[in-house]
Amino acid sequence: MKSLVLALLLTLTSAVTAIAASSIPPLLSYQAFVTDAAGTPIGSTSPVNRTVTFKFYTVSTGGTPVYAEAQTVSISGGNFSVLIGNGTGVAGLPGPGAPALTPFVALTSLFNRALYLGITVDDGTPAVDPEIAPRQQIVTAAYSFRALIAEGLADGALNTAMLADTAVSTNKIGASQVTTAKIANAAITTATIADANITTGKFADASVTTIKLADASVATAKLADNAVTSAKIADGTVTSADLADNSIQSIDIKDGEIQTVDLADGAVTNVKLGAGAVALDKLIAAVQQALCPTGTILAFAGDTTPAGWQLCNGEVLSRTTNSALFNVIGLRFGFGDSTNFRVPDLRGRFLRGRDGGAGRDPDRNSRTAMSSGGAVGDLVGSVQGDALAGHNHQYYDVYHSENGGDSSVYLNQRGSGNSDNDNEAFQILRTSFTTGGNETRPQNANVNYIIKL
Repeated sequence: MKSLVLALLLTLTSAVTAIAASSIPPLLSYQAFVTDAAGTPIGSTSPVNRTVTFKFYTVSTGGTPVYAEAQTVSISGGNFSVLIGNGTGVAGLPGPGAPALTPFVALTSLFNRALYLGITVDDGTPAVDPEIAPRQQIVTAAYSFRALIAEGLADGALNTAMLADTAVSTNKIGASQVTTAKIANAAITTATIADANITTGKFADASVTTIKLADASVATAKLADNAVTSAKIADGTVTSADLADNSIQSIDIKDGEIQTVDLADGAVTNVKLGAGAVALDKLIAAVQQALCPTGTILAFAGDTTPAGWQLCNGEVLSRTTNSALFNVIGLRFGFGDSTNFRVPDLRGRFLRGRDGGAGRDPDRNSRTAMSSGGAVGDLVGSVQGDALAGHNHQYYDVYHSENGGDSSVYLNQRGSGNSDNDNEAFQILRTSFTTGGNETRPQNANVNYIIKL
């Protein structure tokens, strides 16, 4: 004998409501879920046809069945559904006989006593199939044709096809019961909302965000006077893109967040600005930037640069961290690598205005780079070395032959005479000895040059 354990879920959808033949149907709808001994649903990979035997007993164990029939059913993923009463009789047992579907004993004659249903499922082998234990007692069951109140509703269970038009009114919804999580994005449009039908009492604080509203879908006619307060608006949710031009007539100004295109001409007056509304540090920074833009070079008498400035010492700076300055001067003063750039190195140097075609710098095209990769030629950032304009000085010396000189070597002699006369004098062009300092310069004083970041 084989060993087979089958799990079974019994459902009788046609309930026995009274022990009276007139109220008992001739067929019973039956659904079940079966698995093998390992817990794997029968027909888990593809549907299979199996013989299922149904028996009714008057006792929960043992005894002789008072009714028996067999049906070939299709089992898919462990599930099958049949009508008991449509089967074929089992030899030697009361039940449907020949011809098929004509029972010896009608189902309606059975339900005047306690009954137990025994199930046997053919596992597809020749071995004898055991009856599933325990048997299931047939009892009456309550059946609800209509639920007046649903105790709970899973997310997504209710769709628009289930609702009649205009079935959901504001009276059907408790205050704050509809949250943003229950509403699909842009699902509610102005066409579905009666004027003034939604009041502030229907919204939880901050429950309506900008993503829930279609662009321009909320018109002023939909809002009660003073219905939208600052508590109802999340910080930063109203941007200039959400405001029609000239739509703001009375405003607070905060760090330039509202662009002038959103303001009607003359809308911002002294009356509209509260005391201290414009922060002093914001105003100072804006004025400083306007008067002294990024890239400005100044002479500075201190050794430590003020905030927002950098010494002109050729230092390498990050292009990302100092993007404002890099956008102005670029690589004209050189660079360290692909992510850095250099500030000007003005230590020990005088500043000179770029010629730019004026013709005052005759050597403008031969100017060289301040640092590797910097600007050359007549461009801002290029440099020139020390130079002294070409010139000469002339003076005359008297050469005396009696001093032992050879007068024949002096070709630029002036005057006349006989070289054979030892006392005759010759005038010779000479070059003076070098005199002066290490460079040509005017009087000067040291300062630090600094550049605006």
